[in-house]
Amino acid sequence: MKTSLNRHRSGFMLLEALLAFSIFGIAVTSIVIALHRTAELSQAVVHEQWIKQEAQNILKEVLTAARTGNDFARDDSFFIDPTTDARILIEPLEAVDQDDNLLDELYTVTVTIYWDNDGTRSEQVFSTIHYANMFNAATRGGGR
Repeated sequence: MKTSLNRHRSGFMLLEALLAFSIFGIAVTSIVIALHRTAELSQAVVHEQWIKQEAQNILKEVLTAARTGNDFARDDSFFIDPTTDARILIEPLEAVDQDDNLLDELYTVTVTIYWDNDGTRSEQVFSTIHYANMFNAATRGGGR
């Protein structure tokens, strides 16, 4: 009787094999889902950094461009690529110094980047304050 019992128990049973394959399948599925989410997160981080770099380049270009005329204010929109566009809004800012003197040529500069995010329209806003005469003072003899 011992030999017949050992002969039937020498291999895996079908139930054990099915259980092992089920556990293996769950583990592989979890790894694939984790890799997919990691790739999505990586793509989102790269795209966000690209948006910030584009906004920084636009701000630098706007703030250092030569001015024509006395008016610095503007509202422009343009395409960066087929799915991304930008809006530059420069508005006068009314502010006074500690002696209640009106500060002329002070502007808020806002760059808004719009892009298509899997079918939804997303936007990110970047803003700064700019004194338009900062660079002109040096050319009129006020600088070094």
